Amino acid sequence: MNTNLVDFIRANLAILQNQPLSGGIVAKNMHISDNGSGELSLYGDFTITLKVLDLTTNGAPNLNSLMTFTQQVITTKLRGGGYKNGVIIHKYNSAKKIFDKTKTWTYSIRYNFNFTVNVIQINMLTEIKGNDFVLAVVDSIGHQFTDRYGRNQSSAGLTQGEGGPATVSYNSWQKNKHIGVHEFFHTLSLDDIEDSDKKNRLMYHLGDNSGQTISDTEKGDMLNFIMKYMTDITKGNHSNVDLNTVNRLKTFLNNPTNGFKFNKAKFR
Repeated sequence: MNTNLVDFIRANLAILQNQPLSGGIVAKNMHISDNGSGELSLYGDFTITLKVLDLTTNGAPNLNSLMTFTQQVITTKLRGGGYKNGVIIHKYNSAKKIFDKTKTWTYSIRYNFNFTVNVIQINMLTEIKGNDFVLAVVDSIGHQFTDRYGRNQSSAGLTQGEGGPATVSYNSWQKNKHIGVHEFFHTLSLDDIEDSDKKNRLMYHLGDNSGQTISDTEKGDMLNFIMKYMTDITKGNHSNVDLNTVNRLKTFLNNPTNGFKFNKAKFR
């Protein structure tokens, strides 16, 4: 093999190794520490990207400020690591630094993650990759629900389960700047709260919040979701490759029971 070809291969390998992984969750520099007593400590540098798709009829002039606020709050809420008991995963072999996929084990997990959060605006579906996180901004949401007290409630936002996609009514988002964060945290696996003694919590959703806190348990649940494909941590890089956001978004927005009103001409 001639020298020029060798140099060419080396150069292209270097480029490939430095390319960022696509997806809503990307992690690098991941490693594990096992204390030998059923506790794993996980480390890694994570980048979370939330793509905001404006589908409003008349535009959203305050969208940039709402996105900036949302990015700041998500970053703050995820900062500082977390802890979760009773996590059942494959047994970790610390000597070989691999997970034994023939055995399962119950661990306590300490999450020591550094986060960079990007909330960015996109203009069309072609800017969404199959595993992105998306927040669609719509004119209104007709969906209603009955709370635990038997009262009929309107929806300021809706999320299609873990991984999303998520939606928010623009007018509602302007009135309550935390709604974007609330819906995104549904994407990261958190449930709504309706307990009257928990009105200080961000996931309380009956409209009379007295605060915007996240419990340690909720934080542990989100960090556990972020590392849902935990065996990949032994590879050093990670991406949430199993999502299919484009198809899920199309199905979600076109479901008549959700009652979304939006500019369909933008949805292309």
